Amino acid sequence: MRSTLYVLFFLLGCTQWSFAQEKAQLSGTFIDDKTKMPIVGVVVLLENNKQTVTTDADGVFIFVNLDAGDDQLVVNSAGIRPFRTAVSLLAGESKKLPAISLMQENQIDVQTILGVIDDDVLNDGDNQGQDIRSSVILSNDLYLNKVGFKLSPFRFRVRGYDPFYEQTYVNGVLANDQYRRVFNFASIGALNDLTRNGDVVNYNNAGNFTFGAIGGAENINMRASSYAKGGKLTGSYTNRNYYARGIFSYSTGLMDNGWAFTGAVGGRYADKGFIEGTSYNNVSYALSIEKQWAEGAHSLSLVTYGSPVVRGQQGASFQEVYDLVDNNLYNPNWGYQDGKARNSRMVTAYDPTAVLSHIWKIDERTSLTTGGMLHYGRYASSALNWYNAADPRPDYYRYLPYYFSMNPETTDPFTYAYYENLWTSNNTSVTQVNWEEMYRQNMDPENRRKYNGAALYMVEKRHSDLLEATLSSTFNKLYDNNMRLTAGVEARKSRSYQYKTVDDLLGADYVLDKDKFAERDNPGNDDIKQNDLLFPDRKAYVGDIFGYDFDIDVQSVNAWVMNNYQTSHLDFFYGTKLTYTDFQRNGNMMNGRFPNSSYGRGEKYTFFDYTLKGGLTYKINGRHYLSANTSYATEAPIPDRAYAMPRVTDQVVKGLSSSKIFASDINYTFSMPRLSGRISAFQTNFYDQLERMAYYHDSERTFVFHNLTGVNRVHRGVEAAATYRLDDNWNFDFIGTMGEYYYSNNPMGVMNSENGKLVDVEETVYMKNLYVSGTPQFAGSVAARYFYDYWFLELSANAVGRNYLAASALRRLASNYSNINPYDEASYEAYKTLTTQERFDDALTFDASIGKLFYLKDRRALNFNFSVINLLNKKDIRTGGYEQGRIDTSFPNRFASRYFYMQGMNVFLNISYRF
Repeated sequence: MRSTLYVLFFLLGCTQWSFAQEKAQLSGTFIDDKTKMPIVGVVVLLENNKQTVTTDADGVFIFVNLDAGDDQLVVNSAGIRPFRTAVSLLAGESKKLPAISLMQENQIDVQTILGVIDDDVLNDGDNQGQDIRSSVILSNDLYLNKVGFKLSPFRFRVRGYDPFYEQTYVNGVLANDQYRRVFNFASIGALNDLTRNGDVVNYNNAGNFTFGAIGGAENINMRASSYAKGGKLTGSYTNRNYYARGIFSYSTGLMDNGWAFTGAVGGRYADKGFIEGTSYNNVSYALSIEKQWAEGAHSLSLVTYGSPVVRGQQGASFQEVYDLVDNNLYNPNWGYQDGKARNSRMVTAYDPTAVLSHIWKIDERTSLTTGGMLHYGRYASSALNWYNAADPRPDYYRYLPYYFSMNPETTDPFTYAYYENLWTSNNTSVTQVNWEEMYRQNMDPENRRKYNGAALYMVEKRHSDLLEATLSSTFNKLYDNNMRLTAGVEARKSRSYQYKTVDDLLGADYVLDKDKFAERDNPGNDDIKQNDLLFPDRKAYVGDIFGYDFDIDVQSVNAWVMNNYQTSHLDFFYGTKLTYTDFQRNGNMMNGRFPNSSYGRGEKYTFFDYTLKGGLTYKINGRHYLSANTSYATEAPIPDRAYAMPRVTDQVVKGLSSSKIFASDINYTFSMPRLSGRISAFQTNFYDQLERMAYYHDSERTFVFHNLTGVNRVHRGVEAAATYRLDDNWNFDFIGTMGEYYYSNNPMGVMNSENGKLVDVEETVYMKNLYVSGTPQFAGSVAARYFYDYWFLELSANAVGRNYLAASALRRLASNYSNINPYDEASYEAYKTLTTQERFDDALTFDASIGKLFYLKDRRALNFNFSVINLLNKKDIRTGGYEQGRIDTSFPNRFASRYFYMQGMNVFLNISYRF
């Protein structure tokens, strides 16, 4: 019996050995049809074997454990013209195909067409997310690739996710910062030529350079060897925040000695942007150096880039103001000084970055990528400040005609008519910032005597700087049984510097470093007024720090592992990630309201978190797939949101803890010779999230931070995309989503005021069933594309709907409506007006573009494209807005909402010459 078992095991082993020997392997490289450079992130399908892989950073793909016989190699990725070729595999063969040329579609330079996507209307808390995502260009998924471009003017966010749920890597190193957890796309502005190559992980799928995130991840490949030899000169005109752009780039390609060099310089400029009062001045640079040894087994790459910018911002305003001036793009941030336009909200930003990356190709199927990143981002935004003086903002509600008609105490038909005439005639001393009046009041002899030369009005700069270092290493191994092991470790250390400086005293001598709100409520307590008890009654001059000054130190370490496995009918992956995070505030001022918790190092807060994820794909055949993905994660609080009032105290939000995210989706993917696409259903549940709102509290007469804890949200919906190839010339795209993103509970709100009057005032905020704002929840696009002899034409229609105004927490407190009588019609209507969330009108726009690529002698080329967004010049499309954090139940329209509008027709002309 025992001998029989030995024989059976021997025969089984021989069978398995023979089976393994009969399996085949197929590899190859995809290159650009004209530049001959590798194409990264191309999805490759073997139809009969039902296997799918993605090309790596060198454009290489590899299939293992294949059945012998005839098969079809298929490429159907967004941005690539469809490709199909027959391959024949012999048993036990390891076949390497010659380099395969693919034709990349003449994708419009989307980053430049859209310019900086409404970055001039973002508030300080969102200053890091300014440009269109690079995944718009990099994504191999039709839906993600198209909606990111087509719907960006509507501020569309995929699945309603916040920007920090997407990860951006540069040469394999994570570039999202730790303080706000977003990537600063402005740091690569005007460097389009060097940021078009890379790989992506769509949504929560498995990847070979990252564990991933629910919003997906992209790895921008800036290795010098990945660029074709030669130069490129680009000039552009557009009518957005800047009107002129230029880029020059040059690459040596990979030389015989193993070295490669690539550099680029660019710039964007507008002395007067399309929006009145805006301006743009930007110079960008990048230098990439790479050395390869031993036939590419080792590669060491160094890249440095930066994009310093100075720009004038646009601000949101009230519908009354837009109607009075007959301009939905009215900008309240600017006015004339000595006959020249001057913007009160100027941004200066510069984020120089260096990335050192080493790739070790241990063998054809094994690699180790190790890298480090260092960057020092500097961001400052100016703003008006005033002390014992009237509000200088031109659209302050007391300066508008409506104020003189809504209240019996203030109703005055003559004053109403007077102000209405000033606004409708566009008297800039009223409709814009009155710089000359602020100078006059600061220099008025009586005011100088009364305030001893201290500023009544001044311009301050709010700084948010970040010094950050990251080290990471990622291991990839493909085994003979079609299992891929991917694992990584990462360590990060950051310090965020938050402080305020004096930018311009507007003719005054100095500014007194005291809190104006604390003075109102504590007239006899001098210490409580001080912003820094270490230097009481300090006089601050231009360039001096005043108001607040603190640092936040953040450290994190994580390790992760993921396995992918492919069979003839079933693919699956699973993985886990463990993360340690800590952060600590260090105050550089002893605040008079919080002397015991503002100065020096505060408590260190530590968090241990984990993520579990997995996915399953069932292959109906080589052209139809069903898949499902799911993940559960806990995440440490975002340091930027963790503190109740970070400017004045190290007190954290009450009940601070990790949040939880449960995400899942089900997908049907099809890839036929003429029709391909994807249909998905998704749901993501967010638990125990933090949100923070800041506003001036009228009744308390102070600036308030309103922190929401235990926030739960649900994001669910369906999304679909299909492209139909009529023939070699015509293609038709159909993309759409219908989502429902809403708050699923009533979180606890905790109010704190910087003047010390309100401390941990708790009350439930009735947010349940309100909709998440900031993005349309319905969106779709239909496009017809034509290609002939490198002529490219496209017409498209884009529709959005179910976009909602951002809700104010203050308006959802029951205590504010204690005097409401439900049986009194006027009283009840006021309550409904204040608590009903506004839904914006649905919108439809049309776009058109035309382009031509001319190939000249000696591999030179001339590229021309012209595009028009919002072809019908619609100027009444609201893209965002928010309710004010102020309330008046007697006159509910006193504090109206502020809105953002889409620009009208937007043109873009681009000409580039490659040599």
